[in-house]
Amino acid sequence: MTGTQDPHPTYDLVLSNGRVIDPETNLDEIRNVGILADRIAAVTGDPLEGRVAVDASGMIVAPGFIDLHSHGQNIPSHRIQAFDGVTTALELEAGILPVGEFYDNCAQEGRPINYGASAGWGFARLVTMCPEQAVNGKPVPRLAYLFDKFNIREWTESLATEAQVHKILEWTDQGLREGGLGIGVLQGYTPGAGAKEMLALWSLAAEQGVGTFTHIQNASLVDPRSSVSSMIQLMGLAASTGAHTHICHWNSTSLRDIPTIREIVENSQKAGLKVTTEAYVYGAGSSAIGASIYEPEEVEARLGVKFSDFTLVKNNKSFESKEEFIQERKAHPENLILMHYLHSDNDPQDAALLDLSVLYPGASICSDAITWIDAEGNWFESEEWPLPKGLQSHPRAAGNYCRFLRKWVRERQAITWIEAIRQSSLNGALILEDSVPSMRKKGRLQEGMDADIIVFDPETVTDNASFKEPCQLSSGMNHVIVNGTFLIRDGQLDPEAFPGRPVRRPVTA
Repeated sequence: MTGTQDPHPTYDLVLSNGRVIDPETNLDEIRNVGILADRIAAVTGDPLEGRVAVDASGMIVAPGFIDLHSHGQNIPSHRIQAFDGVTTALELEAGILPVGEFYDNCAQEGRPINYGASAGWGFARLVTMCPEQAVNGKPVPRLAYLFDKFNIREWTESLATEAQVHKILEWTDQGLREGGLGIGVLQGYTPGAGAKEMLALWSLAAEQGVGTFTHIQNASLVDPRSSVSSMIQLMGLAASTGAHTHICHWNSTSLRDIPTIREIVENSQKAGLKVTTEAYVYGAGSSAIGASIYEPEEVEARLGVKFSDFTLVKNNKSFESKEEFIQERKAHPENLILMHYLHSDNDPQDAALLDLSVLYPGASICSDAITWIDAEGNWFESEEWPLPKGLQSHPRAAGNYCRFLRKWVRERQAITWIEAIRQSSLNGALILEDSVPSMRKKGRLQEGMDADIIVFDPETVTDNASFKEPCQLSSGMNHVIVNGTFLIRDGQLDPEAFPGRPVRRPVTA
């Protein structure tokens, strides 16, 4: 045996004659792509032979999208995101605890696309400051568990003692040692968290060589607790510790102060701070109505909205008065609401504000996809397919990326195809890869990279989800391949396919 490689191998899958875009090398040419097992084995202009061959003529062949901010960590949410071009969906803002149990549960259930989570500081704070909320002495590794407890003021509005901070750090560090992708910091839902606690958390991140993924503490237009003030504090944490500091969905937390906050971030990056950011492509946010950010007495002034800008997700009903908002908040603090802070579809000035965040150089496009709920407000996590009628969520959970491709690239030509693909795939990999080595194989369409690939029609790709009917699958993603396996082929999902794999740091626990 000479060990020489077959010059004319037969690939497991060949994608022929597509417009291949690789955002790292700036390749944008007609090429053939050969896949062996779960890796890209060839990208060439030469003909290739494959056991399965797909003619991608007229299509864009690109690396699958990487969503750094996806709360819907379950099978139906991941299937819906796959139609939006997402092949890797990570829960980094809220995170999860216990991290090891989260990964075990996902592996046992199976996942359509790649998955992962940071170590959730909010979970650690909850069970430390409200130990009665623990189950068998620990948090429950599900987002619903945490979101249902945003109205418990003992952990959201109280300062932690020195002993409590120590315990919170122990829980968080354990999550990192179990493979957490960084530290998720839901600071926006914990106005009681103090600067000393945050400094200790950032110091832990620097010590472990991971990033912090933060929802800033105050989303507000009003000083002294304004978004601008919170962003300056965040840059101070980055400067004083050297920790990688990632700003989650800065479009929605900056509100109408995005010009000022963009300048703060840009200057911080020029000064050498390791600061990154992300944005989704809607002028509307969403969270639980009981969260402290929605205190009704001052919410209109702080957020620059009216009560009619709020919509209850489960029945798509807008609020007509402050009194109605207060009543719902007291009765069902766990219920999800939408908040329209910009009207970017019909107001050119609001559209320009959204552009400042969405088109920021180096930013990653994210979805902040919340999970799907039924008419009673229960989280939908069933494997049934096709999906039942009437599921509700924010439309970003189904159409964020294809909306970006349709509106910003094809219709407005505000950004090129290769730039849009870079923001949707490569930038997410670059943000993580220093601390998560496996991300160096994602977000690229090159030989040796993970075979997470999307094949879409640039003339027809579009979002169909709306605020009235959010559970409408995006169109135009003809093929979605995860780790070399078709999840979507010719526009049809394979409900038996679970090719998703964990994205995880090495376990040291």
